[in-house]
Amino acid sequence: MRRVPWLALGALLAGLGAWASTWLRPVADLLPGCAFKHFTGLACMTCGLTRCVMALGQGDWRGAFHWHPAAAGLAFLLPLLSLWDLRRARRGDPYPRLPDSRKARTFIWVLLLAVWAFQVVRGI
Repeated sequence: MRRVPWLALGALLAGLGAWASTWLRPVADLLPGCAFKHFTGLACMTCGLTRCVMALGQGDWRGAFHWHPAAAGLAFLLPLLSLWDLRRARRGDPYPRLPDSRKARTFIWVLLLAVWAFQVVRGI
């Protein structure tokens, strides 16, 4: 059975999206703002994500981290995840099972909520 390197393909598409965002910058100014922020006055969990992608497209890692630290951190890890995924697919190994523990789920939720709180405090 042939294994598809889904993570590597996703990383490639993410890279192409960031690269294409450099040409879409004028269009981004025409997009409506965040509806959650408009109604509540608070940043949502994804506030700053579009500007993060725009910064990544220009190679501005500092700006990307400023706009959305979690997304910039993931973008930093994507090359390593892609190499792991290509090696896994070449060897025919299946994907490992996702951790099914309460600790892992709690850690992920706490991380997401911490990034959200960080965005709200900074007023993004």
